[in-house]
Amino acid sequence: MRAISYFLRLSVGLVLMGSLTADKPNDEYLWSGRIVGGRNANIKDHPHMLLLRESGYALCGAVVIGSKYALTAAHCVYRYPNPKTISLHGGSTTQNGASVAFTVKRIVIHPNYNDTTIENDLAIIEITRQFSGNTNVAPVELANKEPVISSTSSIVCNTTGWGVVNTNTNAASNTLQVAAMKFVVPRTCRLQWYPNVVTTSMVCARSNSTDACAGDSGGPLVCEGRLYGIVSWGTSRCDASKPAVFTNIPAAPIRAFIRSVTGI
Repeated sequence: MRAISYFLRLSVGLVLMGSLTADKPNDEYLWSGRIVGGRNANIKDHPHMLLLRESGYALCGAVVIGSKYALTAAHCVYRYPNPKTISLHGGSTTQNGASVAFTVKRIVIHPNYNDTTIENDLAIIEITRQFSGNTNVAPVELANKEPVISSTSSIVCNTTGWGVVNTNTNAASNTLQVAAMKFVVPRTCRLQWYPNVVTTSMVCARSNSTDACAGDSGGPLVCEGRLYGIVSWGTSRCDASKPAVFTNIPAAPIRAFIRSVTGI
């Protein structure tokens, strides 16, 4: 699967960044391109979930947020700015199923996205026609307020994707996977990842499972029916030793960017 080599190549940037920071390990960071330890899901329950392809190859996840707009991680499309090479696919539980293909009109990357620090890791994709009117393709509501996160929080979130399901073989899942996650207190996340790495444009979550990664880069973190995060990065160990990191959708600079481009 092309996505895997893409994530591995991208991880080099974070390795280099790590070498410049005291006490930061050089081998922990990897774009979260997989769900390990999740369970099979049905697209009917996650109609906002899209597969993003570049030149026909599965690359990342994306999320429907409006009749013509989807979100993904900026790092997914940063090196592929030509919308003609990108397509979005929805409505199918399986990668090789009868999905609906959507051609892309334009890609707008957050103006303050930093490809080194992964700050503001968000891109908006506008399609040439509408998502509406297609079976099992529907937008998810955006969160407008940041969640109140505490160590006793009972909010359960879900992340979905078609990433690797076995890290030993790099075998990709043909069937959509889902993993349950809970928010991690920001201070705890910063302490576990190093204070200057996790910023206010990011939100952290962790699975109760010891072998669940965050999911496809660009995929959703949905909590109580609202989109709170876009999968950004995590640990290459693919376990629960450290939280997964998501672009923080309700954070003011992120939410303002979405509104300015889409009106949503």
